[in-house]
Amino acid sequence: MKKNEIENLIIDYSLLMDLRVDFAFKTFVEGNPEALISLLNAIFANAKIKRVVKNVLLKNPNLDKKSIEDKLSILDVRAELDDGTDILIEMHLHGVSQIKAKIIRSWARAYSEELEAGQKYTSQPPTVTIAFVDGAVDPLVKPENATDKIHRVCMIMDKDDSAVFTEAMELHFINMKAFAKAINEANSINIKEATDDMFVYWLSVITEKEIVNKDIIENARKKKEVIHMAVSAIARQSEDKIMRQAYQRRKDEIFFNNMNEQRAEQAEAENVILRKEIEKLQAQLAEKK
Repeated sequence: MKKNEIENLIIDYSLLMDLRVDFAFKTFVEGNPEALISLLNAIFANAKIKRVVKNVLLKNPNLDKKSIEDKLSILDVRAELDDGTDILIEMHLHGVSQIKAKIIRSWARAYSEELEAGQKYTSQPPTVTIAFVDGAVDPLVKPENATDKIHRVCMIMDKDDSAVFTEAMELHFINMKAFAKAINEANSINIKEATDDMFVYWLSVITEKEIVNKDIIENARKKKEVIHMAVSAIARQSEDKIMRQAYQRRKDEIFFNNMNEQRAEQAEAENVILRKEIEKLQAQLAEKK
């Protein structure tokens, strides 16, 4: 597309669907594999991981049950890279309290599925999980000790010298809330933690609803055609009435699920306090006897 055509196309950002809603993100990625390739390369480049994606093969996102009691896991996006590496992507607009456990469980299930009969364990490609989350993944840490790190990469390492034990597990946690806060404070793409411009461009598109200065996204759209094509695709997707209705239903569902989870967590916290008070009273009564 010619530069003047890109500059003349006016995007009404208020009408765009929120890519942090898993339905919108999944639909966008499935319809734009070239955008997914660019996004993955940006994530790996920002983490200084020497992996270049040229092609992706979208796969069935369902992870089979291992037993009758087990829950069926459904990923937002699952893809295979050129070298056979399995990529799991999940978008979490709300709720971070159980994300680490959920992500590790999904990774373990996917990794075990990839090993074919007769295949050597050492020949199995790694499984990489990328989780976009709306907050820090350490919710139990006190606020003054919590980290606002935007991009965390977790692997299995030796606790003493940090030597990587295996590259089979690679977990990326991308804190969308921390990113939006950093870019709004800087009012530019120049934020300390992000070392790759494309990583910043893509996260700006994904967290667009939280970005105050839309010129940041506009500049990215004019500089990088893949970003322009992505924003244009989201705009077209947002204009589809049937798509919009399905998106709104999913957005409402996420909101109410999150509200119910918050209420359940609050009730559990209150129950813990109540149990401690009861135990304290029982101890005091036992002393008097």
